[in-house]
Amino acid sequence: MPRTDVVVTYRPILDVARGVAAGYQAVAAPVEHLPPGRLIHPASRRHIVANTVLTALEASIDLPTNTFISIPIPLRLVEDGMIKGLLRDHGDLGGVVLDITDFDSDVAAHTESALDCFRRAGAQIAVGGRDDAQPELGSIVRLRPAIIRLGAAWTRDLDLHPARRSAIEVTGRLAGQLDAWILADGVVTSAELRALAGLGVPLAQGPFIGEAQAMWPEIGQATRTVLPATARPTDGMLRGLLQQSYTTHSRQAAESVLPDASGFEHVVVIDEDSRPVSLLQQGTLDEWEPVEVLTVNVDTPVAEAVTRALARPRSTRFSPIACTDAAGRFLGILRIERLMEQLATEAP
Repeated sequence: MPRTDVVVTYRPILDVARGVAAGYQAVAAPVEHLPPGRLIHPASRRHIVANTVLTALEASIDLPTNTFISIPIPLRLVEDGMIKGLLRDHGDLGGVVLDITDFDSDVAAHTESALDCFRRAGAQIAVGGRDDAQPELGSIVRLRPAIIRLGAAWTRDLDLHPARRSAIEVTGRLAGQLDAWILADGVVTSAELRALAGLGVPLAQGPFIGEAQAMWPEIGQATRTVLPATARPTDGMLRGLLQQSYTTHSRQAAESVLPDASGFEHVVVIDEDSRPVSLLQQGTLDEWEPVEVLTVNVDTPVAEAVTRALARPRSTRFSPIACTDAAGRFLGILRIERLMEQLATEAP
């Protein structure tokens, strides 16, 4: 496949809580010989996306530790044979976020199978609306994104518009229920970034945070100094609350061992990279019942972990949380009772 029609650079994505790069978004631009203002033919756009995917996947091998790469893919090309082939041939998609752009709810229903295949290969899914709009609620839930991207209209002059801040808070609560993160795009001023930090938005990108560069740009000192101390909330308490759990790479292997025999009430199913993918809990008939697993980073504050746990559906609200390190590897489980006890001791 020729590589002459696009140049791919990488825009930093800020971890607002820690003030470091959480990941990098691949940005494709036509080469300089393309006449200014020329409309790109749909077939050429498909080729540009394919080249971007291929270049970004190859670059992802050298990603800095504990970061991800975000690759924009128009929704209508998710089922494209060339795009699917490139992703399939890459193999393990751990550390790759497929950022679904040009969202259309009528098309979304036909892409679920392909997105599930990408998830099984380790990829995560980000969803954002067409231009500055957001996908409708039903479509967001159906696609189960790991990241919900907010367009520039959401962050523009955010510090001056209480209504926009309220809208982001509501979206943040939705994201919590889906175990997804919010990514605010188009941050251009220090005041916008401070407002996002105050709202607890975990990820942000835009001109103020950093322009796209050839390879893995760092977060500048000016950006880091803007973040208030309260934007780095980590109480370090989760590590002391961890409990051991029986783990397996196969649900079928766990089902062959009765809960009473294992000595554990829960089993965590992990993948080949030790990342939790499912939680099995003891049922009423001495068998394992699978439930969706909620994961939190070990540096997450106790109060935030409890808030995310209680935002789950009633059936799983009090199931243990899987705790991971910065690379997503399983460390142990967190029981809601212990988290609540810790909150009680911290209360004034």
